[in-house]
Amino acid sequence: MRTIVTIALVLITTIGFAQTSVKGVVTDAISSETITGATIIYGQGQGIVTDLDGKYSISLSPGTYTLTAKYVGMKDVEKTITVGNAALTINFEMESVQMTEVHVVGDVAVGRKTPVAYSDISSVQIKEELGTRDLPMLLNSTPGVYATQSGGGDGDARINIRGFNQRYVAVMIDGIPMNDMENGWVYWSNWFGIDGVLHKTQVQRGLGASKLAIPSIGGTINMYTQGIENKASLTVSSDIGNNMNLRETIGYNSGRLKGGWGITAAASLSKNDGWVENLYSKRLFYYFKVQKDWLNHGLTFSIMGSPQEHAQRPVRQSIYLYDKDYAESLGVNVSEKPLSVANPLVGDYGIRKNLYWGTLTRNRYDANAQEELISERVNYYHKPILNLKHLWSIGERLVVSNILYGSFGDGGGTALQSSAFNADGQTNFQQIYYDNTNARKLGFITIQPYDLNYVNDTNQYKAKNWILSRVNNHFWAGALSTFKFKVNKRMELSGGFDGRYYHTDRYQIIYDLLGADYAVPNSAGDDANDPNNKIKREGDIYDYKIRTHVKQAGLFFLGEYSVEKWSAFVNVTGSINAYNRTNYFALKNPDGNYQTSGWKTKPGATIKGGASYNIDDNHSVFANAGYLSRAQMVNSVLVGTSTREYSGVKNELIIAQEIGYNYRNNDINISINGYNTVWNNKPVVQSIAYGTEVYSVNVPGMNALHQGVEIEGRYTINKEISINGAASIGDWRWTSNGEAIVMNEAGTQILDTLVFNAKGVKVGDAAQTQFTFGVRYEPIKNFYISPRVIYFDKYFADFDPESLQGNNAGRQSWEIPSYYTLDLNMGYTYGFRKEKYKIGVKVNLMNITNVKYISDARNNEFYNANDPTMAGRTGFDAASAGIYMGMGFRWNVGIFFKY
Repeated sequence: MRTIVTIALVLITTIGFAQTSVKGVVTDAISSETITGATIIYGQGQGIVTDLDGKYSISLSPGTYTLTAKYVGMKDVEKTITVGNAALTINFEMESVQMTEVHVVGDVAVGRKTPVAYSDISSVQIKEELGTRDLPMLLNSTPGVYATQSGGGDGDARINIRGFNQRYVAVMIDGIPMNDMENGWVYWSNWFGIDGVLHKTQVQRGLGASKLAIPSIGGTINMYTQGIENKASLTVSSDIGNNMNLRETIGYNSGRLKGGWGITAAASLSKNDGWVENLYSKRLFYYFKVQKDWLNHGLTFSIMGSPQEHAQRPVRQSIYLYDKDYAESLGVNVSEKPLSVANPLVGDYGIRKNLYWGTLTRNRYDANAQEELISERVNYYHKPILNLKHLWSIGERLVVSNILYGSFGDGGGTALQSSAFNADGQTNFQQIYYDNTNARKLGFITIQPYDLNYVNDTNQYKAKNWILSRVNNHFWAGALSTFKFKVNKRMELSGGFDGRYYHTDRYQIIYDLLGADYAVPNSAGDDANDPNNKIKREGDIYDYKIRTHVKQAGLFFLGEYSVEKWSAFVNVTGSINAYNRTNYFALKNPDGNYQTSGWKTKPGATIKGGASYNIDDNHSVFANAGYLSRAQMVNSVLVGTSTREYSGVKNELIIAQEIGYNYRNNDINISINGYNTVWNNKPVVQSIAYGTEVYSVNVPGMNALHQGVEIEGRYTINKEISINGAASIGDWRWTSNGEAIVMNEAGTQILDTLVFNAKGVKVGDAAQTQFTFGVRYEPIKNFYISPRVIYFDKYFADFDPESLQGNNAGRQSWEIPSYYTLDLNMGYTYGFRKEKYKIGVKVNLMNITNVKYISDARNNEFYNANDPTMAGRTGFDAASAGIYMGMGFRWNVGIFFKY
């Protein structure tokens, strides 16, 4: 009997003191970085602090508990849990004051709540994998994205998402739209060093979660910069790469200062000789942000900019120009000359070839004159961006944000008036100089002018060729006012006003006369108000001078509803776009005023909605749909540099649907989604030759279908190894015919109507199939090695609808060969004095197998059915395509110090 009682007491005691493991990790909700030193409180006076990896582990008796995560400068997060006999994993995502601003302004997508497809790129991944590349190149690791370096120059990257080029991908920095207001393009060179101050980057695919009326048909790239950190930090880094690719960077964050102040500052200086032959760059980046928090207010002022100059390789060339053997392997008959008979280029120059540079000795009379290297195509620009934000939390339920922002850009891009290559594949600047100065060179001696017919009465030389610059100076200002009101625990309402004004002055100047004293351009765009002013000198404007005004105003409203497992939203926007252009070279009106187009007003509207359902703690599904009536941009409304409006311009109409599934636990994260986007009245603006003239036309009524499936996943095998991958399979094709009305220059007479048939033709300019796989292995603490392979397939060359006529109606564009690239990233960080100081080194190896591939292509760029030298050829093949070769093996080594 005593034995039975003893056993019973032991069992009762054991049951009473049974403990269950509860563990998890605490992360920053924006950057996804783990938080060291966060406190997890699980009872009165009971708590535990997260370790260096942001992890915690506690043992609790069965029952109900409220766990609270606390960290200085971040909002407390509470979770009520029921502890049984099974171990639990409870993770916390903590939000800072900055996160509140992002939710109100930046439209960040939140896992298991926001019903859109998205990928997060943490600041850690950017630091480990980007190297000295343009930011879009890193995004190739996310599904549905195709990014290339185009001609290979710094800052010349471009990006496609789901087959939509970056004119239809909204790029946002801290909630402010960055797409050009004339044509929607994104110029990445304007903020090359922003990777050093990014807290997080999020790629939303499809219509996305933005409340604003922005061009996010393909997707939205949201970039969030650092705010006030809890501790002061200083980072200094130095990078060196192939071809004297040098970069020095310094960044400082004051932490939270007395009185709620904080400062973030960064600067970066970069110089590169170019992996592509003489494609140099010189760039400076600066960033400064000051913040002040008091009571329930937050005020932020920031400025950033990147004065830069970089050479460009802006024109696609035939494959044989780079590599005859490679061209022959693709079916090109290299015995035929793919270019024109008059072109002296012999080809086979190598994939790093750049035609647009040469050497020049300017002083004709000095045998000791220095030879200089000149690049014909140079982009030079500086676009400071300023913004002032005020965030006001009015009580516990209402938050109001007001932002004023502006930028002013100055610069342009150079080119020769007419190309002049020699058989060596270089621009013959020396010959141009001799022609311009009527001199000739015998050995090492340059003699006096030999043809006096080219010398006018004042003994000044008239240029036969010169370098011009197309200038674009602009001013941009905007205001964004947003409110977010929490009606109750289930419903939130938000909305506001978005207004922007933009004007740009575009004109062409004589940039460098290359030894001559003046030029007399033979241009149809001469100033009609000063017809006798034919002589132009360096800095003088010629050919065209216009000012374009763009105004946009929109109202937006968003309603969000969420219960325990459900969340849903409805978003409605309305916008007005207005365009006006002044032509300073057209003949003035009888009243003495310059000709203008008058304001062209185009309305737009959006309605979209979606819902997410959390099946359990691991599984969730979502769906969304939207309808957009989008006003075409000014370059698709007004013809070229004139004040005339294209005929038949209609709003773009987009209908999009998306469904998705997510699985998430402590080790595995998998996302699968499918999409269908119908795009009607897609704008296609192109130049069409009619007779001896070339006319700009807008092809209305072109419709396309973009649909596909995307998969993304990450699996943390253990503390040392994690793997990640993504795949996307798209089916993007045109679904209609179209026609272009060719008008005379004045727009008063129809010259011709050209009918094109693109039905069934694949949408070009991006790979429709993509696979990527990466591994991060940390064999010892703070040392990582991370290989990544990316594979692209089903890339059809971009094309002009003009080519799809007659027998070529519905003909498929040339498809470039599939290709892959393999990158390897590794690094080591050493911390000392209790991790207060850190030093480290990183290595980035890009395309380590040196794969030869074509990254960009355009159909029939070197084919003309009316050229007798091309008899027997039909185009739509490798021989006729204009292409950019992808970049081969490159490397980058960086060292850094962080306090």
